[in-house]
Amino acid sequence: MNKYTTILFDVDGTLLDFDSAEENGLASVFKEYEESGAYRTADLIGTYRRVNRDLWDAYEKGLITKDHITDTRFDAVFEAHGITADGIQTEHNYREILNHTAIVMPEAVEVLEYLQDRYDLYVVTNGFTETQKMRMADSGLDRYFKKSFISEEVGYQKPQKEFFDRCFEAMPGAERERTLIVGDSLNSDIKGGNTAGIDTCWFNPQGAVLTAGVKVDREIRSLKELKEFL
Repeated sequence: MNKYTTILFDVDGTLLDFDSAEENGLASVFKEYEESGAYRTADLIGTYRRVNRDLWDAYEKGLITKDHITDTRFDAVFEAHGITADGIQTEHNYREILNHTAIVMPEAVEVLEYLQDRYDLYVVTNGFTETQKMRMADSGLDRYFKKSFISEEVGYQKPQKEFFDRCFEAMPGAERERTLIVGDSLNSDIKGGNTAGIDTCWFNPQGAVLTAGVKVDREIRSLKELKEFL
């Protein structure tokens, strides 16, 4: 019998295939520009991902707000490519598509079915409240969790210690030494677990290189591996 009683799960890249959902949404909103013959969707998506990653890095460091991300990312893409377009409206269109695109990661349902009667399961995510709630509901994964902690509602974000402090205040009976966080992001999930003083499990399906400065207690390539030690 292992020591854990509480498991915290990240959403995007862990339970839901965000990359595929993002690709679908971006291809839809950028389609009109490729059809004009002047731009390639792949180039626009590449620029978006660079811009978006920089903005999310700044957000996770507490330097900017979520509103700054959504208010500026598409304008930055259009500016980089010399496109005259409404970035805010494009953001709205993109989020509408994303909100209704929930692609479940392989083995997620099988593993959650196995874990739900053995542990207290919670979601911890930096995603947008409306988007995450709709996608978790559409996917059917929300039924496995006692509660979802979304940074927009919590008031702090992973990897901030305050985010996890708020989570533990709202998880009856949860003890840090008996809690495990499972996630794909070294910067938010694993670093957050280190900051919070809880054990970490890095979901690393692509075999990425471990970044120095974070402590990984477990590393898995597939979610099904969780059943081997939980």
